[in-house]
Amino acid sequence: MKKMIKAAVMLLLMLSVMPVSGQLSVTLRFNRTHYMVHEQVYACVTIRNDSGRPLIFGERPELQGFILFDIRDQNNRLIQRLPDMEFQTKGLYLAPGETKNIVVPLHRYYNLRRAGTYRIHAYVSHNALRQEFRSRNVSIRVSDGAVVWRKTVGLPSRTGSDDEPVVTRVYSIVKMENNTEKFYYLRVEDNGLIYAVTRIGQVLAHTRYEVQVDMLSRIHLLMPVGPRVFHYMSFNGDGMILENSYWKTSGTVPMLHRDASTGTVTRMGGVPARAGVDYVDPSSGQVTASDLMGGTPAAPRRDSGVVDLGDGVMPTQVDDAE
Repeated sequence: MKKMIKAAVMLLLMLSVMPVSGQLSVTLRFNRTHYMVHEQVYACVTIRNDSGRPLIFGERPELQGFILFDIRDQNNRLIQRLPDMEFQTKGLYLAPGETKNIVVPLHRYYNLRRAGTYRIHAYVSHNALRQEFRSRNVSIRVSDGAVVWRKTVGLPSRTGSDDEPVVTRVYSIVKMENNTEKFYYLRVEDNGLIYAVTRIGQVLAHTRYEVQVDMLSRIHLLMPVGPRVFHYMSFNGDGMILENSYWKTSGTVPMLHRDASTGTVTRMGGVPARAGVDYVDPSSGQVTASDLMGGTPAAPRRDSGVVDLGDGVMPTQVDDAE
């Protein structure tokens, strides 16, 4: 039995490394077309194996393959890959006729921190194939946005010592326009170092957001989702979300209260809102790349950049212009 299994594996490897003239279909998608500067940008590369042979990406020369990107700015200048950063495809396997969605955290491999428009296509190469296969072009826009609120705070001492140097953070709420819509982002930074850039809500004309900072320098936000529904969030000084819930008006209106004597911030009023009834859950029916890259069981191994999202990739708009 062991000999039969070994023989089958060897046959599979032989088939996977024989040069073939078949085709791969490559499609590039993004979960949206507009991003804030320093925001995480995930690309989804969909590969369909029409070569008629299994395709294995491994370490041996005959098994080596790559998923690469050609990224150009609005002046057609090539955006170079960051030094010593290469997306690892080792462990990727495509059976004949199989389609897989590979999610790449593009911001880790390319500098997309400059505002402007980027024209991107992905291409796949493998030593078992006689040519490279590329996607159509997709255009995304990265924007600076406009700061509408800013506050500098000092973080609590980590050791309890008065001699410890004061560590500061700058919280900013930044407004960015996306076609006909506008969105708010929370940016956490200090001395040029960006800790987090998080989309926190849509700009609604009829209701304004509330923001408070408590005695531990945590930021609390109450963002309107509709005329009677609010999204409550709190973040620590590193931009990590601590609380995340939805509330609606019912007799009393949800609000933030800061105790002037203690600095405690409390969310008050309203009742819990129901997803799918009182508001549209932004993650309903979707599995985002950031969820999977964050340490869930479906996340990649340490030695691989490969994440297969199956059918759960968020839809995108694609620019077909060559």
